[in-house]
Amino acid sequence: MAQVDTKAITEVRPARRKRPPLELQERRLLKVAQAAEYLSISPWSLRKLIQSQELPIVRLGDGGPWLLDRADLDRFVEGRKMYA
Repeated sequence: MAQVDTKAITEVRPARRKRPPLELQERRLLKVAQAAEYLSISPWSLRKLIQSQELPIVRLGDGGPWLLDRADLDRFVEGRKMYA
């Protein structure tokens, strides 16, 4: 029976799994692109709402990305509901 050189065998890593969809992640803090998708608006429109202080942001650390709290986004939507 032939011997197998175990030093020649390389480690096989499992394939990286993709992240679950946004709905399944249930993250509290969302990046601008995620929050814009959540509100069904463009990231540009969301940045304008942030800069006009209609929506607050969270920054963790110096120079970190703008993060938006899902609860603030929900309040924003609730405050703009109206009858046509």
